[in-house]
Amino acid sequence: MTARFNYKTKEALLEHAEEAGVRLPYSDDLSVLARRVRIGDTDIFTKNSMTIHPMEGFDSLPDGSPSELTMRRIRRFASGGAGLIWCEACVVTEEARTSAGQLWIHDGNLDAFKKMAEEAHELSGGAPVILQLTHSGRVSRPDNTPHPVIAYHNPMMNEKFEISPDYPVVTDEYLDSLPEKFGKAAKLAKEAGFDGADVKCCHKYLFSELLSAYTRPGRYGGSFENRTRLFRDSMKAVSQWTSKDFVMASRFGPSDCMPYPWGFGTDRGDCTKIDWTEPDRLYNIMYESGVRLVDMTLGTPYYNPHVNRPYDNGGYEPPEDRLAGVARLIEAAAHMKQAVPGITLIGTGYSYLRRFAPHVGAGAILEGKCDAVGFGRMSFAYPDFAKDVLEGRELDDRKVCLTCSKCTALMRRMSCTGCPIRDREPYLEIYKKVFEEN
Repeated sequence: MTARFNYKTKEALLEHAEEAGVRLPYSDDLSVLARRVRIGDTDIFTKNSMTIHPMEGFDSLPDGSPSELTMRRIRRFASGGAGLIWCEACVVTEEARTSAGQLWIHDGNLDAFKKMAEEAHELSGGAPVILQLTHSGRVSRPDNTPHPVIAYHNPMMNEKFEISPDYPVVTDEYLDSLPEKFGKAAKLAKEAGFDGADVKCCHKYLFSELLSAYTRPGRYGGSFENRTRLFRDSMKAVSQWTSKDFVMASRFGPSDCMPYPWGFGTDRGDCTKIDWTEPDRLYNIMYESGVRLVDMTLGTPYYNPHVNRPYDNGGYEPPEDRLAGVARLIEAAAHMKQAVPGITLIGTGYSYLRRFAPHVGAGAILEGKCDAVGFGRMSFAYPDFAKDVLEGRELDDRKVCLTCSKCTALMRRMSCTGCPIRDREPYLEIYKKVFEEN
């Protein structure tokens, strides 16, 4: 069993990291976190170097519009002092929703998204607001029952999702139709007042799964060119709507950390290590296509959640030291920053570090490992973390995320989700109801 978080001092944290064979950057001076960051070569600047990751609440209205609970979350994020708000996954077509509660932008609900962007800008004092555009792929459940859209038969993922070997694979013709939908959704995001659109490619959702479609025949499988085709074509479709005041972004995972040939960007001898050959090639293509902002990640929450969000309590005991998982994320970001300096890069994995997270994040920025640090689970639990840092306060141990995975547990039960520990009203009652009924 690997050690859980129990570090009372900086020295104890760094000593354990050293014992685990990794190094965490650390700074006692947090002033760098107050620094504005220019997004690529655009005219858009973050308000500071702390950002909100795209955190889904699965609580939209039936037509995909943000509900009052969605707006409550956005208001909490925007009022908390973070320098950029990255809004949660929003599908470009109805059948791609992970649940009946996932956001979906279309002509019929543009005004609702305008309100969402307007309130986020107003309450944050003008922080940039990004809308994440996605297709859920094999996780698609638009009516809360599975309707997987799979790129190919991956036995590891098929087992997780109970998909039979004879289940139909998505057709080339369907994939051909998607870039236009991403382009239209980006246009709507711009009309709604968002500062950018994210073409999501991570965590084994459709675009990400196609990156490892080595065994798929046809125009979307086999070669690097084919496996990246949908992502490239969709970036091209979105790029026509980008400008100095509207950025193309991506939540991008350079490695699935899954065994080859079922994972992209993995060392064939050790899937916990990243083979950067193809990810670097694709990352350069992303820049050439117009991407100027990336929120990086690794792995997938559906197969190896300890990789993309190190936790103390989850579905299984992690097979590695938890700080090794944090360090992998930080060092992967460092590689990406060096590979394509022109992309503004947000690092991840910091929520696990509780009150030490700002210090490690500041150290990472000062060492050039990323441009800004993002917080996901922490923003659910403690949305005003950035305000406390900017006002010179240490993060409050009574408010920090405990990485207990209760937010994930709610999501897995097809419920709207948040932090039932730190944000008890309404989520504690929701949690009790969900697990009492099940």
